[in-house]
Amino acid sequence: MVLGSRPVRQNQTLRSQVAMELLLNGYAAVATVVALRLVLVVLGVSERVWFGGFIYRLTDPVVNAMAVVPGAQHLVAGSMTMADLTLVALMILFPLGLVALGPSGRR
Repeated sequence: MVLGSRPVRQNQTLRSQVAMELLLNGYAAVATVVALRLVLVVLGVSERVWFGGFIYRLTDPVVNAMAVVPGAQHLVAGSMTMADLTLVALMILFPLGLVALGPSGRR
């Protein structure tokens, strides 16, 4: 073995760990925006408030894409629709999928 070189397996593990950390950081950013949308919808904050408009503009493309499904426009609580709740459910289920795959990847 050459001095300063790492074994191939250690390099692959390092790359895998970096990829997982980047994925989790991206998930955290998206989940934060989705959670903020949930709070804004529950509190009834309109798009006229600058912060509400910003969060709604970020999340509306996803919610509008889900709104095509029949029943997605059904109001659940206040102004919260099934599309909003589906977005929250996806936010919760994503890390469960990562846990199910485990550290060894697909089985």
